[in-house]
Amino acid sequence: MAASFNTSCKINTVMRSALNGILTVARVIATSFMAWKALSLWTGTPYPVMIVTTESMVPAFFPGDILFISNHHRNAEIGDLPVCWLPDSSFPMIHRVLRVSQLILTKGDNNLIDDMLMYPEGQDFLPRSQILGFVRGYIPFMGWFVIGLQDFRWLRELIAILFRGIGLTR
Repeated sequence: MAASFNTSCKINTVMRSALNGILTVARVIATSFMAWKALSLWTGTPYPVMIVTTESMVPAFFPGDILFISNHHRNAEIGDLPVCWLPDSSFPMIHRVLRVSQLILTKGDNNLIDDMLMYPEGQDFLPRSQILGFVRGYIPFMGWFVIGLQDFRWLRELIAILFRGIGLTR
């Protein structure tokens, strides 16, 4: 009788430990999503933080820079850095405003020509509805880690192995 009691206590302890680990991970994930949503609401944009992945804005921004975006409905001015998401584009674009009327024309600082060729056919300017927000600040080079996770599968696997190792040593 005592042996079966010890066995069931060990099983309960193992299950309790496993559930505790699962709940801890779930709390971290839920907190991350809530923080992102709160930041999105506070900044007025679904993408409050972005990472530069191209050299089109050098020397202002370099690949790996982290940008902070806000979209508190104001008019674009020459020199602003709007974040635009064009139809049929798989990622947003951050280029400097060159000219403003009711519409916006953008250009990457490191590009020779403006962005008209990137806009949908027949569209020479961006309407405000295609602007997700404007760059308000940045941290140089801190985004390289995220770029590395996207581009190098071995880095993702190494991190997964490290986290598994940390989980096993608890």
